[in-house]
Amino acid sequence: MPRPSIEILSLARTELARGRPRAALKELEAARTELAAARDVAGLSEALELALKVPTLAPVDSRSREHLLAAIARDISSIAPGTTAPPVTAAASSAPALAPALYVSSADTLREQALAPARAELERNKTGRALRRLEKARRKLLDRGDIGGLRELLDLAQRLPTAKARHEKARKQLIDAAQQNVRYLGRGKALKAGEEWSDPFATTQSKPASKLPSLPPMSRREILIAAGIVVLLAAGATGWALASRAPQRVAHAVNCPTGDEGSPTWSPDGKQIAFAKNGSCGTQIQIISARGGPTREVTKKYGVLPDWSPNGRTILFRSSDGFSVVAAKGGKAHLIHKDDGDMGASWSPNGKRIAFVHGVAPDQGDEGFFSTLYTMSPDGSSVRRLLGHACNPRTPDWSPSGRFLVFACDRGIYYMRSTRGPLDRLIFGSFGDAPVSVSASSDARLLAFAGSDIETCTVNGKDDPKTLPGTMYNDSATIDVAWSPGSKRIAFSVVGSFGDDGLYVIDRDGSHHRRLASF
Repeated sequence: MPRPSIEILSLARTELARGRPRAALKELEAARTELAAARDVAGLSEALELALKVPTLAPVDSRSREHLLAAIARDISSIAPGTTAPPVTAAASSAPALAPALYVSSADTLREQALAPARAELERNKTGRALRRLEKARRKLLDRGDIGGLRELLDLAQRLPTAKARHEKARKQLIDAAQQNVRYLGRGKALKAGEEWSDPFATTQSKPASKLPSLPPMSRREILIAAGIVVLLAAGATGWALASRAPQRVAHAVNCPTGDEGSPTWSPDGKQIAFAKNGSCGTQIQIISARGGPTREVTKKYGVLPDWSPNGRTILFRSSDGFSVVAAKGGKAHLIHKDDGDMGASWSPNGKRIAFVHGVAPDQGDEGFFSTLYTMSPDGSSVRRLLGHACNPRTPDWSPSGRFLVFACDRGIYYMRSTRGPLDRLIFGSFGDAPVSVSASSDARLLAFAGSDIETCTVNGKDDPKTLPGTMYNDSATIDVAWSPGSKRIAFSVVGSFGDDGLYVIDRDGSHHRRLASF
């Protein structure tokens, strides 16, 4: 059975999104051969559109693209004699040699970069990972207001084959969310164009305007009074319409963004756990009792990756502008350090320094991931660089003494002095672009780390890591871990498992596994 065109062209799309025109042309040529053998006219037309988007600055690339465009046109004509291929050669030759933006706009490039990881997972037949990448792409496209990208995502999601019930449920949820995003963004664009809440998905026809009776002539004073009354009435009616008819999710999408849920952190007394969860205004920092029960929102706006201060009074977290702190009892958050990344930070045991990572959180399948490790004072001053791109560190944790930092890198779990020094490896592993979470126990004996399950090992690294019983999840799950202050329990969060998502606690031996909150 021939492969679908979306799968055949996925590698070409990926190379195009990465900005590698020569590799994209090579993949398109291979795709053309396969599509022509399958006599897939629609797929060849799609390949033609992709070839037109390939930016070519080198003459050899321009010639390769000309030959490819002509070959695709011949294939289409030979398979479907009645089909007229677009005049691709003329269109391509008329483009300026130094203007690749004619074929790939910045919006198209950003859109393809958002969708490329999902296409790659589709090509590998990784349904769970593809759904997770599509959900991540949906959030990016929503933040950019890219309706065309969301419609392309919908097309991918609707054609995604699902064999498992949880994957089908997640696919339907994704389709529903993307359709709502398209509706609300469409309404927002209609407002900017001066229309009145026009819904692009509405099927009802507007009613014809009623004919008003003619009015007698009025004096200038009467005209001014009538105009003032009309203005007041219009303002009141507009306010009422916006309050009663405006879709609240438009404001929610713009002012209350969502991010990765989870990342638990214990209070110093071990009685409460703070974590990120979708709440009344996007993803916010919330607190729950370590025994379970209702949650309490601490932040009023966006917040992820919390870390409780050693004195128990404040919580450090990543806000939309950088790193902020908020009182544990709630209130107004204060920005202490601007940062445009999306990785986390942690307090030192004595509360005098904060270690943080600048960089974009890694994701499996991404390329070009770079991160840098720093420390700073609690007020955001005295920033010191500790480690560059030698291993691309993830969010660090402190040793109980505060002398060392432990964190995951591309090639294992490492530690180094918190004042800068040599980098030593504790555990060997090839984590690549996986987002690995590491936590050191307060008794300085064990490390816990997680990617798709939880593993523990001794701090000296002599023993092989052991998987904690009861924490195995499918390969699309991301898990964050945190030891309790007494080193008796581990809190962890699961995201992307399609059914098991939530905040959990478990004893250090794997017993008393319990979910405190669902995501």
